[in-house]
Amino acid sequence: MKRALYILLFLVFVFLCPSNLWSGNHKNGKIEDPISSLGEKGSDAKGEKIVATFEIQSFKISKDGMVSWTSKNESGSLPYIVEQFIFDKWVPVAKVNGVGSPSPNSYSVPVILNSGENKFRVKQKGYDKMSKFSDAITFYSKKEAVSYSVKNKNQLLEFSSDTYFIVYNPYGAIVKQGYGNSLNISEYAKGYYCLVYDNKLGGFEKKKVWFKNSCCPIVVNPIHLRKKRKN
Repeated sequence: MKRALYILLFLVFVFLCPSNLWSGNHKNGKIEDPISSLGEKGSDAKGEKIVATFEIQSFKISKDGMVSWTSKNESGSLPYIVEQFIFDKWVPVAKVNGVGSPSPNSYSVPVILNSGENKFRVKQKGYDKMSKFSDAITFYSKKEAVSYSVKNKNQLLEFSSDTYFIVYNPYGAIVKQGYGNSLNISEYAKGYYCLVYDNKLGGFEKKKVWFKNSCCPIVVNPIHLRKKRKN
């Protein structure tokens, strides 16, 4: 009798519970990445049948990391996606809604510069899914090169300053990407990881530790102990 009552209560809960309680902020079982989701999300281009027709009149980057451009001949309001060339691909880093008028319109958006060479471009995509790109511009930054180190007993990856980064696992899959000056790697599996940062390629080794959730995790068989044993 009690079992039947529990089953009945469970069925009532399932059918009456709001669907968003189960789905959360996921789409197709995946959590949206804040950088890759910059795209054309929120555009009404499909409903209004707007195509990308802008023409760039001026395009510049300041030493403080402000990308500015003036465009004309916009046939409707479409978002401008600012892309930065990082290591070997174009990455969306900012978005601003276009005014949509044929007369010249000016825009500006802050970005994070890498040390040395930086390349940027802007694009729009219309209802026809055709993207229109501006010419790329190059800016050489004199900011100090970013460095990194693994700290806190293999629990934290720390950069010397804010940077865009991509972490690849030993199988070549992206584990994490984003902006910041640190990255929690406490849950990463043991192995060697490739790291793209500050428009450069590096890497780090995640060693196996005991008591990783404690205040003082212990690295298993650290390198300096291996050397002593060999001697």
